[in-house]
Amino acid sequence: MQKQELEELVKQIDPNSFRMRLVQSAKNFKSNWVQFGEHLTKVASDKLFEEWGYKNFEDYCREEIRIKKATAIKLTNAYFFVTKGDPDIYKHSNFESGLELDAVSILQKAKNDDQCSPEVYSELKVSALDKGQSGPTLARKFKKLVQEETQPPEKAFQEQNLQLVNRLRQRIKPLDDVPDKFKEYLEEMAEFFSSV
Repeated sequence: MQKQELEELVKQIDPNSFRMRLVQSAKNFKSNWVQFGEHLTKVASDKLFEEWGYKNFEDYCREEIRIKKATAIKLTNAYFFVTKGDPDIYKHSNFESGLELDAVSILQKAKNDDQCSPEVYSELKVSALDKGQSGPTLARKFKKLVQEETQPPEKAFQEQNLQLVNRLRQRIKPLDDVPDKFKEYLEEMAEFFSSV
């Protein structure tokens, strides 16, 4: 369906209908993805797309509201998660001013991950809800926290020490007045922490 055809179709839709609310929420989906996810969930579960002349949900999404199947699935899954999987998120969030769809996707992934403890999930949730961290930031934090939790504490400690030594080595590299002995000592420390 061409853009002009879509505009003609929109003109024919009853402005007070659910279908029009859905089209409007599609236009505003960046600012309120929860409402859009709710509408899409209703369209899929009630098969409303058939009443509107579409063979399937995917065709409806692609042709009328111009989103890919993967985006529709992400929106409906996230909506289901915040309303059923962890309703606490829904109760305590102002979606119009900030909780990203990607952040909710990471929370959903964490909640369903067997390696993610309740403590890690809780920390991620606080980061998303209270601190407003973005999806990519949350994903990195999730990976780091799970990795720390699943590694033996001494291994994590050794890796942290190695990172500190390597950062110090990088910071002093351009300096001319650092004694060679100090550089050699840092090299030995790096080798020690690498081999443990």
